[in-house]
Amino acid sequence: MPPLADCRFFRFIIPNMENQIRLPVPFSNVVRDNMSNPVEVITTNGQSWSISWVVEEEHPHQIVFTGGWRAFYEHYHLRIGDSMLLSYHQPKFFYVAIHDTRYCEINYGRNLRNGSLPAIPAHGNYTVQFFAIIPMNDPDKLMLPLRFSREYAGPYHDH
Repeated sequence: MPPLADCRFFRFIIPNMENQIRLPVPFSNVVRDNMSNPVEVITTNGQSWSISWVVEEEHPHQIVFTGGWRAFYEHYHLRIGDSMLLSYHQPKFFYVAIHDTRYCEINYGRNLRNGSLPAIPAHGNYTVQFFAIIPMNDPDKLMLPLRFSREYAGPYHDH
């Protein structure tokens, strides 16, 4: 099997995803025979989660995260429309960056005990990650997410 250290994919949070999440079929086809079970899912804030998986009976080519997924989902307050960028590092690690509905990465920090989600700080030395969808009807234009534009437009930004 070729190395998959750079294999990345997005998953959008959709209704009824609180108990399980399906991984893409092309990815599942390549890794299902060699991926450890459970896998370790490591978030950008350094927290690690052990999540077990099964191959779905009605779709024998699709891996589904099940055991431990609900705790992860609830801990990060995932909502419909949020998305995750998963990076697979064979055979047992996934690194995940969670993005809000405005496509900006959520900066959870290291403390979620108070139940509120901290905002991305307005200044400092760090990287802010977001993704954008290029519209088919206007491929020459790239719109930055509004939250990014509001919070990070500064003296180096043309208004």
